[in-house]
Amino acid sequence: MGSRAIRITLVVVVVLLVLGFVADRLAVHVVSDQIATQTQRSQNLPTKPSVSIGGALFLPQVVKGDYRDVNVDVRGLTENGLRVDRVRSHLDGVHVPLSSIIGGDVTRIPVDSLDADVELTYTDINAYLATQNQPGALVTNIQIGAAGSAVKITSTINWGGQSYPFDGTADIGVKPAAFTYTPRELSQGIAGLLPPQLHDEVVKLLTVTVPVEGLPFNLKLTAATVLPDRMRFSAAGTNVIIDTTAITPTPAPTG
Repeated sequence: MGSRAIRITLVVVVVLLVLGFVADRLAVHVVSDQIATQTQRSQNLPTKPSVSIGGALFLPQVVKGDYRDVNVDVRGLTENGLRVDRVRSHLDGVHVPLSSIIGGDVTRIPVDSLDADVELTYTDINAYLATQNQPGALVTNIQIGAAGSAVKITSTINWGGQSYPFDGTADIGVKPAAFTYTPRELSQGIAGLLPPQLHDEVVKLLTVTVPVEGLPFNLKLTAATVLPDRMRFSAAGTNVIIDTTAITPTPAPTG
């Protein structure tokens, strides 16, 4: 083979590689956008989430319609007055047939398994707690923060016409759709100011339950980690289906 033929062959190979790379990246964009769009619609999200799909070669996943490493990042959810700063979900086994991608009619996306990190800042938690405050109650102004790897709880205890600051640590309880802060004990100073019969009542009032509802993919909280500026909760979902066909249409306004 002459040098000219070799050059032509190399040029063809390079062009094919470039075209293959461009097609691969274009496919990533198309599929990611479809998953993001259907996730926003099916989960009733205020904004379209960010979606990334792993894997060095993407086209084989497109042909199979089986995506093993999909990450969905949702920001700024608000439900029942509580803002969730971030939900970072990892989806393993996302099934989108090639025919649906080509036809642009992706409406139902089965997912084998899903785990996520749900993050709430102390600023947002405390903003929610402020809405639960009842002026003149025995315990008011409950606030949450970090104390190293523990949770710090502060509040004001109102007794006998006086207000006393409370500052202590709390244990964290995690339920599928809520988390709870329970003070470990009252400080000796506060405990000495209160009649014994009020001790349990104050502990009860200092126990804070924060509902975390309306998470995407029907996620359920499983564990908590204390960070300097926020709480991070592990969450999980199984047999998830991203299904826009199940959305009930909003009735048109009348009158």
